[in-house]
Amino acid sequence: MTTLGLDESVEILARHRDDRSHTGISDAADHSRQFALYFDAAGTEFVACGGIEREPSSKVGGQKLQL
Repeated sequence: MTTLGLDESVEILARHRDDRSHTGISDAADHSRQFALYFDAAGTEFVACGGIEREPSSKVGGQKLQL
């Protein structure tokens, strides 16, 4: 699993730690990536985003998986 933008998101959120925020999660259509989205208290301004890139399911644990 690889992180995407995590360091930057943590840095941005640390500057806004006293502010309330809304969060959301979005998956890529092929489920290869998942992102956490952070918005301001009103939910109108995008503040930060961090994500993960998943390994293909056929590579998990070195075993070939059947779906």
